[in-house]
Amino acid sequence: MIKYKRGLVIGRFQPFHNGHLELIRQIMHECEELIVVIGSAQFNYLTKDPFTAGERIEMIHASLSLQKFDRRRILIIPLANFENNACWFQYLKSMVPKFDIIYSGNEYVRYLSKKEITVKEPLFKNKFRFNGENIRKLIANHKKWEHLVPNPVKEIIMNIEGVERIRILAKSDTHPQQW
Repeated sequence: MIKYKRGLVIGRFQPFHNGHLELIRQIMHECEELIVVIGSAQFNYLTKDPFTAGERIEMIHASLSLQKFDRRRILIIPLANFENNACWFQYLKSMVPKFDIIYSGNEYVRYLSKKEITVKEPLFKNKFRFNGENIRKLIANHKKWEHLVPNPVKEIIMNIEGVERIRILAKSDTHPQQW
């Protein structure tokens, strides 16, 4: 049932996975339009953030297209971090079109937003399994990960040599990982 004109969801999407896809499906039942904000857009080639903003946009766009979402109802916007948390929500509002509700599983994002706008914590299915850190860890450790992401994401990761990138970053001296 549509309740809101435009919703917003923010995430790093490192990588975009099946949990994100389900989250967007849930939100689209409540909102006429959705803004998908790719947070930490300036970070890439890091253990925590291996993919560029452009690669993440491609992952999301290809996944939504394959699932036959009406792309006219969804905007994908990269957003660099803003380090002044007291002003973060104002920064967010200045960088994206007007929205009526924000969906976030991040308690801190909900805290920073709740005085300004309706905030909803979405229902996450199997949050441990469908989790970017878990997927990156599986890739780094040569374990099966492909079933956790939509097929277009798997193809993009393979095409950009993302598996090799993650494995190199995971063992790099400049980006140590505690896995």
